[in-house]
Amino acid sequence: MITFQWPLCLIALALLPLLAWLYLAAQKRRRSYAVRFTNLSLLERVAGKGPGMRRHIPPLLFAFALITLIVGMARPVAVIAVPLDRASVMLVFDVSGSMSSQDMAPSRIMAARQAAHLFVSALPANVQVGVVSFNNVALVRAPLTGDHEMVQRSIDTLLPGGGTAIGDGLNVALDQLQQQHGNNGATIPATIVLLSDGANNMGSDPMLAALRARQAHVKVNTVGVGLRSTSPPNEGRPGSGLDEDALKAIANQANGHYFYAGASRTLQQIYSDLSSQISWVTQPTEISALLSALGILLFLTAGCLSLRWFQRFP
Repeated sequence: MITFQWPLCLIALALLPLLAWLYLAAQKRRRSYAVRFTNLSLLERVAGKGPGMRRHIPPLLFAFALITLIVGMARPVAVIAVPLDRASVMLVFDVSGSMSSQDMAPSRIMAARQAAHLFVSALPANVQVGVVSFNNVALVRAPLTGDHEMVQRSIDTLLPGGGTAIGDGLNVALDQLQQQHGNNGATIPATIVLLSDGANNMGSDPMLAALRARQAHVKVNTVGVGLRSTSPPNEGRPGSGLDEDALKAIANQANGHYFYAGASRTLQQIYSDLSSQISWVTQPTEISALLSALGILLFLTAGCLSLRWFQRFP
């Protein structure tokens, strides 16, 4: 969607039909002058082969240049994606016993680790990354840092075992973001990526933690790992079903999105997509300079073609 800061400038576009009429009238007069020269065979030998449709190209480019410059003068503003100067991402891993399930090759936790490596590799250097893991308790494996190599090494230490305390994992991640950003988490764009099978069974309420994230303007994206199951998840038993409803509820509460990963390759694609979303943000941007540059380029192109073909300026 494009809006204009000086929309009244667009009134100048009303002059274009007048210019088009004047151009067509000039072409009509040109043809009438040629008809007055009654000896057409002599005219053809004197004038040679005419320019044909080529003569209309420079005026057409000139018209497009004029339209582009007028629109640029109205100061258009478009919502486009621009790179973030800074951003923070907390990766929150479920390392409970159910993450040892082998319904994803080679296992849920190994697939998650491999995909997380790709995710961190795809992030620009100016993005701060941290890692939190949780089972019975939540631990900071890597504080927010620009040292992506250290983050990669911390991901390799993740091993499954124990229960699931999703709320505690989210709260520890939020504490890390608050330490860097102060009380207002919106100062620097911040995102939490929670990877879990969603089978919470201990610790603080995940929905209260998601509400805290929402109030701090921290988006929480959740990624469900494992095969879907019709039976309720049974924490502590490897291969227990994925609790998608819980992960969807957390994402909705914190203005994020839920992604389902039923295979390692799917999980890698999800992380790749998330990394591109975190690296860019959509915001209103004035594009007057871009349109002005395009208008000048079209204007110069029209002039060069006219001088090259007809030795005159349009």
